[in-house]
Amino acid sequence: MIWAITRLRSDFRTWERPTQVAVMVGLVLLAILLIVAFTTPTLRQFALIGVGGLLIVSEVAVMWGNRGMISALTLAQRHYLEGDFESTRSVLEAARERGKMDVRAITLLGNTYRQLGRLAESEAILSEAIDKAPDHHFPRFGFGRTLLSKGDYAGAVESIRRSVELGAPPVVVLDLGEAYYRLGMSDEARVTLESATSDEPYRQLMQTYLLHKIDASFHPPSLELIQKGLPYWLASAERFRDTPYGEALKNDIEQMQGASN
Repeated sequence: MIWAITRLRSDFRTWERPTQVAVMVGLVLLAILLIVAFTTPTLRQFALIGVGGLLIVSEVAVMWGNRGMISALTLAQRHYLEGDFESTRSVLEAARERGKMDVRAITLLGNTYRQLGRLAESEAILSEAIDKAPDHHFPRFGFGRTLLSKGDYAGAVESIRRSVELGAPPVVVLDLGEAYYRLGMSDEARVTLESATSDEPYRQLMQTYLLHKIDASFHPPSLELIQKGLPYWLASAERFRDTPYGEALKNDIEQMQGASN
């Protein structure tokens, strides 16, 4: 709730003046009607009807005020899911110049910089997102993935673990397990990876591979799973080739490929 109020207050400053006036007038009228509802029993029903109407109108005004940001974010998300990270960056940087950025958009920009291999910029942007919403899991997880990608495994464990504590989706547990493994915390990695689930082949591949590395009693990845999931890790190893994480991925990939031959 606090995060939502803070976000709304931040967005308010970027709206056109008529929209700002409409929302402020609506809030004043809302306060008056609530006072009437609680102090004048004979008018309570009419006042509450008015409150309902004002809430609807205020919601429309907020959506209208955020229309530019919502459109930019939606377009950027579409590009990101398609793997077109340059277009994602272009859309979000333009929105940032206009001041049309909330925590979701800032976090997506930080994640995009990571996908482009621009780790220093990714870390800076995601730090900004955390400052704006310290209790939201989304920027915490993105920040943790960036730290993992640069080889700061201790920082990655701390940030991703905090993301999980704040309610991140269950799939994030896989990333936490990988961070534990990279840090050399095999027991924690095993427990975490065993509890994780994912429908994505590349995640399933890393989960299966790491569990087998920790304990040979776990089955190694199947040839089919390696074929489906390996392209993602090949791209990641190339993207982060100048970091300790990229080197680690390169070694993992060589072992996966050796096992599949």
